[in-house]
Amino acid sequence: MPGKIKSGQGTLIGNAGEYYVVAELLKRGIVASLTPRNTPAFDVLATKGDKTVRIRVKTKSEEYDIWQWAVGKSGNIFRDISDFGDFTILVNLAQSNRDLAFYVVPTAKLDSWLQADFARWLATPGKRGQQRSSKNPKRTLSFKKAVLVQYRDNWDQLWD
Repeated sequence: MPGKIKSGQGTLIGNAGEYYVVAELLKRGIVASLTPRNTPAFDVLATKGDKTVRIRVKTKSEEYDIWQWAVGKSGNIFRDISDFGDFTILVNLAQSNRDLAFYVVPTAKLDSWLQADFARWLATPGKRGQQRSSKNPKRTLSFKKAVLVQYRDNWDQLWD
């Protein structure tokens, strides 16, 4: 039986995560809106006072342990990374709202994790002892990564 992504539900899962992020921001009194569909780099713009942040949203369903990205033609995972006001919110989309989880991570930090994890993966031989391919476009982040705990529901860092 195919997973949700392969059965065509990937767009629905991604859209649900984006709407949940906007709802969480609005609930906190922050002006937030989805960007137009297929806007490069960002999914949500949010404003509090005189500060605006750009937010990328990456959603996974609870049946999976990883979030996954594909490297673009440029060789980058993310487009137009900024050290300030640029965040990725990782959403663990669950059937029960009490299990829904948000991880608010600066995009530059997330990018460095993904690059380091890929470098470690490349340095480790494959199942048959072969050298792994640096052309593999997949980058993954485990839901079980211990460092994520400090970013769970850390909405205030958007404005620090």
